[in-house]
Amino acid sequence: MPTPTPPQRGGAFVVIGTVLLTGLAAGALCCLLALIVKLDPAWLMLPCAFATGAFVRWQGYRGARGALIAASTMLLSVLYTEYLYAAVRVADMLGFPLRDTLFKMDWRLAWQIVRSNFGLIGAINIACALIAAPTIVLLSQQGVHHPPEGGQYREQGKHRKPDH
Repeated sequence: MPTPTPPQRGGAFVVIGTVLLTGLAAGALCCLLALIVKLDPAWLMLPCAFATGAFVRWQGYRGARGALIAASTMLLSVLYTEYLYAAVRVADMLGFPLRDTLFKMDWRLAWQIVRSNFGLIGAINIACALIAAPTIVLLSQQGVHHPPEGGQYREQGKHRKPDH
């Protein structure tokens, strides 16, 4: 008996929404955690990548499509985390409220701050994170469980009861 095909997971708008919402949420969470534990956010990118890959897999995206979604989500998460962390640094240095800083800060200033605080270890962590998220989705293909022929239920009249 051929294996059932997985259900359709939505079109381009659903994929774009998944990437945007997941990436921005993961980026904000990563920046918040970095502020709480007083670490560079690059150290939290790898755990974030594992969570992102698992989330994309949980959403039902598999194969190359799932890997592309996970990689895009992770890239957006990295960019948003670094932007937020740069805004926090500017707001802290100048004594401005963070909200005003987020809306008024020029992206070139944020890029300069990110570059000045970026090291080799951070680059390695982020590169590993960008590889780990899609890898988790691709590895999930190997662990897909296909139910045995006939399923776990058998027909008995009009009601379905579990096999014993």
